[in-house]
Amino acid sequence: MPESGSASPETLDESRLARINRLTTIARFVSGVAHEMNNALQVISGLVELLADRTDLPSDAAVRIQKIGGQTDRASAVIRQLLTFVRDPGVDGALDLGTVVESALALRRYQLGRVGIGVVWTRPAERFRVKGNERALEQLVVNLLMNAEEALEGAAERRLSLALARMAGHIQLSVSDTGHGVPPDLRERIFEPFFTTRASDRAVGLGLTVGETIAATHGGRLVLSAAAPGATTFVLELPEHTSTAAPTGTAEARG
Repeated sequence: MPESGSASPETLDESRLARINRLTTIARFVSGVAHEMNNALQVISGLVELLADRTDLPSDAAVRIQKIGGQTDRASAVIRQLLTFVRDPGVDGALDLGTVVESALALRRYQLGRVGIGVVWTRPAERFRVKGNERALEQLVVNLLMNAEEALEGAAERRLSLALARMAGHIQLSVSDTGHGVPPDLRERIFEPFFTTRASDRAVGLGLTVGETIAATHGGRLVLSAAAPGATTFVLELPEHTSTAAPTGTAEARG
């Protein structure tokens, strides 16, 4: 499963390890800063709410207060992503990755439908068992869904596809979209913190960074498998859990 435009597997492994080491170093410093910024934003947000309730303000002041509130919310979203990035998700136990996908889709399906994105996903009858933290892996899948949603903005065909497969002792989740693709000169940078190819104000540039870190914590990897316009695919690969113990997320939970 080579990454588009990549060199040898050895080079990929060295590059991936170097990137993870760099992100680990950043995580040592960012947690305290994120908490301090979040405290300040909470104060600003509270004051904005108090001002928004006043009826004696000029109309132009009300509009400006609304903009301040919107930017405060956006900054708070960045802080939440940072804290997700530095927090150790832990590894809880065996689970069915199909259940994780279902939970993530349940969180995003309304928004995807609202913006006209069709979702192609059929819950497999068999279980795809991995060992990990369910909430962390759900966050990873949500990040992939949101990344695909942003990639589909303005696309002629708006379709998102998910599929599970088993290969050589690993479980693979593929998330594909029919968006604009990733230019060749940017494919090596897409996992960098705060890097984004989107012009949208909603694009923070941490979703793939957080996803790669969660995958590495679980002994797996997240790679860009295909990047052509109309056929972009990210693949999450995790070790298959072969224990006979029943995983969380059973066939009865199928959507």
